[in-house]
Amino acid sequence: MPWSLLACTGLLTSALWRRLSGRRPRGRQAVRTLRLPGLTRDVWICRDECGVPQIYAESAGDLAFGLGVAMAQDRLWQMETLRRLAGGRLAELLGDRPLTGVRLHMPGPTVLAVDRLYRSLRMHAVSREERTLLSEEGAATLDGFSAGVNAWLLRCRPGDLPPECVLAGIHPEHWTPEDSLAVGKLVGWLLSLAFPAKPSLAILAADPRLRPLLPPDLSRAPCIIGNPLPASPARLDLLARRALGLTGPGVGSNSWVVAGRRTASGKPLLCNDPHLLFGLPALWYPVALHGPDRRVIGGAMPGIPAVLIGRNEHLAWGFTAVMADDGDYYRETLDPSGTRVLRDGTWHPVEVSEEEFRIRGRRGPVCRRLRFVRHAGVLCPLLPQEQDAPPVSFRWVGLEAWRGLDALLGMNRATDVGAFEVALREFALPAQNVVVADRQGTIAYFCAGKFPRRSWGGDGPVILEGASPAHAWQGYLGWAEQPKSIDPPEGFLVTANNRVASDLPPTIARGFWEPPYRATRITQLLAELQAAAAEDMVRIQTDVLSVQAAGILAHLVRPVIQALTDREARQAASLLHAWDCRMEAESGAAALYHLFYQELLQRCFRPLMERQVPGIFARYFSTLHLAVPAADAALLSSDGTWFPSGVQATVEECLAAAWRRAAAGWGPDPAGWRWGSLHALTLFHSFGRGRGLAARALAWLFELNRGPYARPGDGMTVNLGAFPLTEPFAVTVGPSYRQIVDLGDPDGSRWIMAGGTSGDPRSAHYADQVERWPRGEYRPMRLRSLAEARTGMVLHLESAG
Repeated sequence: MPWSLLACTGLLTSALWRRLSGRRPRGRQAVRTLRLPGLTRDVWICRDECGVPQIYAESAGDLAFGLGVAMAQDRLWQMETLRRLAGGRLAELLGDRPLTGVRLHMPGPTVLAVDRLYRSLRMHAVSREERTLLSEEGAATLDGFSAGVNAWLLRCRPGDLPPECVLAGIHPEHWTPEDSLAVGKLVGWLLSLAFPAKPSLAILAADPRLRPLLPPDLSRAPCIIGNPLPASPARLDLLARRALGLTGPGVGSNSWVVAGRRTASGKPLLCNDPHLLFGLPALWYPVALHGPDRRVIGGAMPGIPAVLIGRNEHLAWGFTAVMADDGDYYRETLDPSGTRVLRDGTWHPVEVSEEEFRIRGRRGPVCRRLRFVRHAGVLCPLLPQEQDAPPVSFRWVGLEAWRGLDALLGMNRATDVGAFEVALREFALPAQNVVVADRQGTIAYFCAGKFPRRSWGGDGPVILEGASPAHAWQGYLGWAEQPKSIDPPEGFLVTANNRVASDLPPTIARGFWEPPYRATRITQLLAELQAAAAEDMVRIQTDVLSVQAAGILAHLVRPVIQALTDREARQAASLLHAWDCRMEAESGAAALYHLFYQELLQRCFRPLMERQVPGIFARYFSTLHLAVPAADAALLSSDGTWFPSGVQATVEECLAAAWRRAAAGWGPDPAGWRWGSLHALTLFHSFGRGRGLAARALAWLFELNRGPYARPGDGMTVNLGAFPLTEPFAVTVGPSYRQIVDLGDPDGSRWIMAGGTSGDPRSAHYADQVERWPRGEYRPMRLRSLAEARTGMVLHLESAG
C-alpha cells in the first residue's frame, strides 16, 4: 500500500475517533531536545500558553534557523501553498478546476489560467536576482531560515506532516531562500489594486455617462498629513461630508500613534489593526525573536523570516496599505507576425518562454507559451488576449529586484526613529503607511515603498500606449520626495488607507484610496483625549459608529421624512431617524440601514451602469470600497443624475423595499431584527469551504472552520467588518491582527489575532485566540527572558556538529 494512502487512512481514522470521543487537541510535550545539523550554537524555542514561540539564539543565522523550525512546525501547509501560488503551480495541488465568482487577483476561468498568470509574473526568477542584492545579514537570514525549515522536514514522519499534506498526497519540497522572497512578492501582489482595478476604471473613463463614478482625488478630504478636522466638535452628518471633501478642507487598515504629551504615561502609544481576508489558518504568525542585536515581537507571515509589524525594546511600528498605483497596463503594437513590439519607433523582439504545468490528476505536464515584452529593460508579461482585443502587457513594481528583506531586518533591530527611517528606505512593496514611535518620545509617519515616476497625473489615461515614450516610467521617486511627518503639532498621526496628503507627487496622487470615514472617526476620538491610555485605544479599535450612515441618513432621509406617503417607508425612516448610527450586532436599525443602502446602490447606479456596460456594476462595486467615495459623494450631494425617480421618490422606494426585506426575513416587529444575523463571520479553512460532501465531511472531522460569529461594524467603521457591496453581508475582511503598544510600559503591550499560532487543525493552538478576538479582548505582548520562557513548552535545538 503506498505510504500516502496508508497515512491518509490512519489520519482519517484517528480524526474520526477523536471527533466521536470528544477528545480535545493537546499541546506539545513540555520539554523536547533535538540535535540538528546546520546550527553553530544552541537555540531555544519556548512557547507560551497559546503556542506563540519566543526564539533565543546567539547569532542572526541561528535565530533564523530557529524561526524556520518553528514556522515549519506550525505553518508548513500554508508555506507550501503560498510558494506554489507564487510560482504558478497551484494546479499541482488542486487540479485544473473551474473558478467562479469575483476574484480580484486570481482572474481566469480555471486554476491553470491563474497559474499561467502567476508564472508570467516570474516571482521566483526575480527573487533569485533579489537574493544577490541582499546584505550579508540578509543572505545569512535567508540561508538560516531555509536550513531550519529543511531540517524539520527531514525529521518529519507522515504523522508529523500537516493533515492537508497527507490528504493531498504530497510531501513538501525542499525550501529555498528564493521561496521566502517569492512569498514576500506574492503578499505585495495580493495587496496591490492596480491589476484588478484598472480594467474597470478604463471602462468608466471611456464612457462620458459613467465617468463621474471614477474615484475622486479626495485632496480636500481628511489626509494623513494635513487637512485637520476643525477644533470644535462637529455634527456627525457634517463629518461625513467633510470626510469626502464636500465642505472644504477637513482632515484597509487602521494605525495611529499618539505623542507622549497627550498620553497618561508621558510616552507614545501606538496602535495597529491591519485588515486582511479572514480564514484559517490565520495569515499572521505571532513570534518573538531574541538575538545578539535584537529583541523583537510581533506579527510575521508564513515563509518570511522577519517581524513585519510589532515592537522591540526601543520602539514600535505599524503598517497600513498606501493603496498605491504600483502597476500599469500598456496597449502594445506588435508586427503582423506577433514576434516584435514597437518602442519609440523601433521594433524589439517579443521574448518567449515555453513552460510546463503539472496538473493534479493528469499523467503528463501541459505546455503553455508565455510571452514577454520589455519596458525600460524590465521583463513584463504579455497578457492572454481576449477575442478581437489588442495585445496588452502589465508592468508592476514587483517585477524588479529590491532589498525589502534588508529593510525589515533593519526595522526589527532599530533603536530609534532615525535608525528606523534609514532601514525603511529599502522597503519596496507593497507600499505602506508606516507609523513609528520610540521611547525617547519621537513619533513619525513615513510613506514607504517604491513609487514609479510618471510624468502624468490623475487625469492621464488608464490604459497606456506601450509604443509611446511619454508613457514610460522615468525611474522611481527618491526617499526625499516621499511624504513624511515627524512630531506633528497635533500630537498624533492617523492612517486608515486614506489619501496621504493634499499635495502629492503625481504618481502617489493616483492612489486607490479608501473612503476617509474611518480616519475621520479615529481623528475625532483622539482629539478628545488629553491623557490617553491603553484602555482608550481599546475603545477606539472596537468603535462601531458609522460616519457614513450619519451622513446618508442626514442628507437623504431626514429632509424627506415628513413628506413620505408609503407606510413602510415612514416606518423605516422613523426607526433610522431614532438610531445612534452604531453598527452593533444586536441593532435592528443597523440591519435596516444596510438593506436601505444596498437598495440605493442597486437603484441609483446599477441600471445606468449595466445599460452602458453589462457586468461593470458588480466588477466595480466588488473591488473593495473603490466605488464608495464617488457613489457616496453623488448620494450626499443629491445629484439627480443618479436618482431615477427623483431624490424623494427614490429614497422612499428604497426605504419601503428595505423594510419589506427586513420583515420578510425576521418578521414584522423590528425588535427582533439583528444586524449580526446578516453580518456574520465564519473563519473558513480552504478544505472546509466547499458545499460538497467531501468538504463538509472534512470540516466536521477536523473542525476546520470556526463560526459563524455575529459581528458588529461594517466596511466604514473603525472596527471593520467588510463585505462585497454586491453580495450578501457575510464578513470577509477585517482586523486580522490587533496590537496596542504603550512605550511607557512596553511589557504591558497587548495583541490578539483572529486565529491561532498553529496551522494544524489537530493542534490546541489552531484557533485558540478566536474566542477572545470577537469580544475585543487582548493577550499580553511581552518579551520574556529565557529563564521565564523555559517554564512552558520548550524545544531545545542542539548543534549536531
